[in-house]
Amino acid sequence: MMGLLVALLCTLSAQADNEIYYGVYQGTGSLLNYGTGKAETYDVAIHLTDPSLVGLEIRGIRIPVNASAKNTTGYKGWLTRELTLASGKTVPDIVNIEATPSGSWAEVRLAEPYVIEEGGVYVGYSFTVSSVDANNASDANKTPLLTTATENPEGLLIHTSRTYRKWVGLAEQGSPALAALIGGERIKEHAAILLAPGNLYTTMGSAISTTLTLVNHGVGAISSIEYQIEANGVMTTRTLSRSLAGQYYGRSTTFSATIPAVETKGTYPTTFRITKVNGEENQDAVGATTVPVTYLDEIPVHRPLVEEYTGTWCQWCPRGLACFERMTDAYGDKFVGVAYHMSDVMDFAVYYYPVGTTEIGLPAAFIDRAASYDLSDGRQAWQQRSNGIAPASIDVTAEWADEGKTRIKATSTTTFVRDFNDNRCLVGYVLLANDLHKDGDSDWYQSNAFSGNQGYSTGDKFLQKYIDSPNPMKNFHFDHVAIAQSANYGAGLEGSLPASVKEYEPNHHSYTFDISGIALPLDKEKLEVVAVLVDSKTGEVVNCNKAHVTDATGISEVESSTLKVESSTYDLAGRRIVKPTKGIYIENGKKIVK
Repeated sequence: MMGLLVALLCTLSAQADNEIYYGVYQGTGSLLNYGTGKAETYDVAIHLTDPSLVGLEIRGIRIPVNASAKNTTGYKGWLTRELTLASGKTVPDIVNIEATPSGSWAEVRLAEPYVIEEGGVYVGYSFTVSSVDANNASDANKTPLLTTATENPEGLLIHTSRTYRKWVGLAEQGSPALAALIGGERIKEHAAILLAPGNLYTTMGSAISTTLTLVNHGVGAISSIEYQIEANGVMTTRTLSRSLAGQYYGRSTTFSATIPAVETKGTYPTTFRITKVNGEENQDAVGATTVPVTYLDEIPVHRPLVEEYTGTWCQWCPRGLACFERMTDAYGDKFVGVAYHMSDVMDFAVYYYPVGTTEIGLPAAFIDRAASYDLSDGRQAWQQRSNGIAPASIDVTAEWADEGKTRIKATSTTTFVRDFNDNRCLVGYVLLANDLHKDGDSDWYQSNAFSGNQGYSTGDKFLQKYIDSPNPMKNFHFDHVAIAQSANYGAGLEGSLPASVKEYEPNHHSYTFDISGIALPLDKEKLEVVAVLVDSKTGEVVNCNKAHVTDATGISEVESSTLKVESSTYDLAGRRIVKPTKGIYIENGKKIVK
């Protein structure tokens, strides 16, 4: 790593004042090694899609070199608009330049700068591993790539002559450590921008705390900023001391900020602007970000979704059983938990669970498909997530759709707190079974490594139950078990919500489960349906709700000509109200105040 640091300092000293590096790797942190273990040609790329780069120039490419991999030759740096293959080789459509390694890097200067266009550009490099030592497990030629574990949506973009014969993105391998040298008149010494979450909500008259991201677009380091927040015509100015290195475009850090209260209900464009960097005028060409902030008179109930991955064979999985019991005891029906069984008798779709893979250690759990979830307790993470405001409420009913009780009709009602002309949310459904068991069948025994192990006793009565239980636990009764879902990977259903939604206008959607083919010993009186509101772009769950499956109302179809129209009043969660009290309601599709 010392050689890497020296090379970094040498190349940086050669930069002009209006040049800066851009890449997923930003010059700090340990680098990882990756490779196919074979002698073959590698093509590696990153995709530059940041809109703030449009109009800037790419002047060079900085290629990471694994100096320990001695059998690497033929380094080239290139730019291309598309990752195109011809006869099994990558064919760049902009430029392809030979590069000579020097220590840990190979620097390439373009003869003519390339101006970044809308839609972005791929920056990449190629080289060949001529041979590997099959008998040497630590041969560096088997893992010649230098990568960073920094999160990158596209992962490691790679193509090779033998192993990856098509371009693929290996998300689990991070990102290549290469960078583009960018320049232009917009690259300044003191330049920064603030980014804010896309949608923020609070109640009328209440300030809101949020997390802002400070992004350095300048060559110089940042030690302090002056920034402004403008909401509904009211501007506040604040200063902040923050240490943020320069030299790489896009280095960032976060901090908490408070948006002032607004007394009038509505959605207001709120602007976050950096006015000074290190006491100097902000030189960023944009410098400001504007996002909508909505002030409500009522906040939708936010129910986080906790999804656990478990198995009867998993000896530590009773931790998840105890957690779900603890959460249900603490929060009742507001807690929505789903248990996906893997590789046991209750496994219904091993390759199609929301996590999208079976390569996880059990027990494992996620909250709102956005973060891992600590099963040792879970209350703090759940409460923090619950305190976040959801953009919509969701309600659900579930009833038998036939006399034989083989089909279940689930109906969701989703009500958004403001207009969304670009709604990304969709609804999906999961069918749960409770009290699921098969006495006397060893396939249903639950392994239990906690049995008799008082070292895990912390006064928690829920985990203590399993410490006091045998291993395995015979005739165990399982709750929250997922037995079917409306779409693979828990995705939302296309068409379940319109692309444009109106404030406080209920959106109804139905889906029918057919359970005739499910061979599990179901207690049909103890089934539940979970309705999940999913952001179709990020895959994150923004709200959910659940309902017990009940008998049908007995009303099937009614001729419209004989239907007597009566006034129907609903609250903002879509529930029908017989005797409204004071408040805001939806009556015959219109918002009213009682």
